[in-house]
Amino acid sequence: MEEMREYPNFLGTERSRREGPSHGACITFQLTMAAVFTVLLITAVAFAVQAFQPHPQPCAQCPFDWVGFRGKCYYFSEDESNWTSSQNNCSALGASLAVFDSTEDLSFTMRHKGSSPHWVGLSREGEEHPWEWMSRSPSSHPFQVQGDGLCAYLGDLGLTSSHCSAHRNWVCTKPALQNPRKNFCIST
Repeated sequence: MEEMREYPNFLGTERSRREGPSHGACITFQLTMAAVFTVLLITAVAFAVQAFQPHPQPCAQCPFDWVGFRGKCYYFSEDESNWTSSQNNCSALGASLAVFDSTEDLSFTMRHKGSSPHWVGLSREGEEHPWEWMSRSPSSHPFQVQGDGLCAYLGDLGLTSSHCSAHRNWVCTKPALQNPRKNFCIST
């Protein structure tokens, strides 16, 4: 509501608003609300972008000459030994003959073994007995093992078996140490 005032010694009239906020206060309020809305919008977008980005897994840390894959470290020997001595060699390295949890583990070791056959930690007590891993647990994955032997190795076509006294290379495995401070991992 506008009110007109007249001043006798003044050359005109003065208009003023008696009710409601001043025009400057409205502009200040609108600018403040726009700034708050912009900050909230930027924050929401930042959280949304972060939520949909893949989070890197901690890097597996393996000893020198070992290869990391899916939280395990693998060592591929250059020496040959029988199955029992191969397991002892792995034990001396703080590991065991390789144990596979999945076909991906088997495929990985097949790619890295080279042309030489390598003993793995799968054996059985007799031809009629089931295959067991080093931990004496039955094979949780139905890996097909060719041959009539009692000890398994990685051959050219997958898992094969032979007499445990044969001399072959071996592959050891142990859990990888997790290093969350590394910025990137090299996957193989």
